[in-house]
Amino acid sequence: MLGPRDADGGVSRPVAVVSVNESCPAAPFLAEYRGVRVTCAEPGADYAAGRIVPIRGDAPADPAVPADAVTASGSGLDPHISPAYAEIQVARVARARGVAPERVRAVLAAHTDGRTLGFLGEPRVNVLELNIDLDARYPVPR
Repeated sequence: MLGPRDADGGVSRPVAVVSVNESCPAAPFLAEYRGVRVTCAEPGADYAAGRIVPIRGDAPADPAVPADAVTASGSGLDPHISPAYAEIQVARVARARGVAPERVRAVLAAHTDGRTLGFLGEPRVNVLELNIDLDARYPVPR
C-alpha cells in the first residue's frame, strides 16, 4: 500500500495498492483493497515507500495442511518439518513399517524440538534423525 504513514507506520488511507507478488498481466486476485483499486507491480518500479501488507484473500484461516507440506526450503537441505506435517504422515509411516501409530508417535515426540530458547522460531522435527531412529527400531519389512 502506498500513501501517507500513520504514527505507527501503517497506511490507513492508501492512495495506491499494488500487488507485488503475482505474475502480471493477469488481474490481481483482489480487485479492491480499502476502497482503492489494486494494480499489478511494474517491473523495475520502486515500491520502497510502500508498506507490505499480507492479504490472505479467500484462503482459510486454518488450512487443511501446514504450510511446509506444500512448500520446500530453497536449498532442499533443511532437515526439519513442522510437528503438524509430521503428524499427517504418522499413519502412513506406521503402516509401511508394520507398527502401531502410537509407536511412531513416540519416536516422533523424541525428535521434536520446541522453540529455540523457548520463544524463537517454531517447534520442529528433525526428519533425518527421526528416520534413522525409525529404521533402527522398526525397519521397513522387505
